[in-house]
Amino acid sequence: MHIETLGRYQLVLSAMQSIQNGGWSAYAAVRSVTNEIMQEEDILPYQRVLGDTLYASEAAAIEGARSVALQAIASGSRAALETQ
Repeated sequence: MHIETLGRYQLVLSAMQSIQNGGWSAYAAVRSVTNEIMQEEDILPYQRVLGDTLYASEAAAIEGARSVALQAIASGSRAALETQ
């Protein structure tokens, strides 16, 4: 699991390898942290993203998760991203 801070956002990125075919799935969460009271708000709850996409490596899956997390920050969306 990788945790990155981007301004007031915390990105939680991870990958899980499939036992059946060895491909990697991407997982992501984005939280907004306010400094006044250190309260977290989920922009993107932790979930598998790009559901049907399997990556050849863990690093590639993490990069895919990062891309989805950055899109969620840009749109400010809480919508499930499985439809992309």
